[in-house]
Amino acid sequence: MQSSIIETPRDRARAPTEAGPSRLRTVTGNRFPRKCACGCGREIPRDPEIRLVVDFGAARPYPAYLREHSPDFGSYRASPRGGACR
Repeated sequence: MQSSIIETPRDRARAPTEAGPSRLRTVTGNRFPRKCACGCGREIPRDPEIRLVVDFGAARPYPAYLREHSPDFGSYRASPRGGACR
């Protein structure tokens, strides 16, 4: 019996890329002292209240950034969609 596999657009969207997608997430608390992955050399202190950005799409150990140094800092614009709120 011969089966054919048909690739759908949905399957193509799930296919991994060569470098892997960036999965940046903001987390609170740093249990281990580490350096910022942006290359500035600043230490991210051990602090349960600190907010930092971690790239869970990268290989372990996951790179961590100070929030202001993350690759997507400032790219989010909380502006209303549509003209109703203008």
